[in-house]
Amino acid sequence: MNPFFPLFKRELLEFKKHAFPTVLLWVLMPIVIHTFLAIPLSRIITMDIRYLNWSAGGIWITTAGMTAFLQSAGRMRKIQFESKQIESLLKSPISNLDLIIINIVRGMMYGLSQFIVAILITSTLNHEYMSIGSILIIFIQMLTLILHFSVLGTLMGMLVSNGILFVNISFLLFLGITMGFGNFIPLKYYPPSFFSIINFIPTTAAFENIRSVILHNPFSLPGFFLTLLGTIFIGIITLIISHKIFRKI
Repeated sequence: MNPFFPLFKRELLEFKKHAFPTVLLWVLMPIVIHTFLAIPLSRIITMDIRYLNWSAGGIWITTAGMTAFLQSAGRMRKIQFESKQIESLLKSPISNLDLIIINIVRGMMYGLSQFIVAILITSTLNHEYMSIGSILIIFIQMLTLILHFSVLGTLMGMLVSNGILFVNISFLLFLGITMGFGNFIPLKYYPPSFFSIINFIPTTAAFENIRSVILHNPFSLPGFFLTLLGTIFIGIITLIISHKIFRKI
């Protein structure tokens, strides 16, 4: 029997137990960020395009990215450190690779669901209507970013056992996504020295791609592929570290 099916079945049962609070959180996160971050900044930042429409991309990235990260990291931490399920799982036919893949897919499913809810909410709040082509490009780029954050979350969940340290890392990641990569404050407002540093991070180009679609600007394929390559690299590192930690492949 394929080891993925029992794991998927368990994750489905887990979701059913917490379906209402999970869906409620998916709805509230975009509204909270829109209300307490985007609207106040819209009174300060002036742009050629309406700021609230432009910042919708930041809301999609922040909510979906953080959801994918927290779900994959939280699940991995629970398996390895909190419930000690890793010992029983690794006595079964499930390999390290199986466990990592199912954890990444889980994070992606939650992140993708959050993105769909977020784009519906921001489109409703901002009275914004996009073409099917624009939505398709945004969906493909967001899928890459959600995969990136899910892989990153799996790695962090594997390495960070201390709960307080994990909360701090998650908070810093949230600050970085919202304030450090131009998702809510245009990059032209940042010092040139800071811009030159973050420009070397592949996800910066991926974030810019989302904003470019909103502004009807050209889509950067190098940014897309660099993010994908960076995600693959992190995934390989995760697999190598899992072999050292779990001692099974």
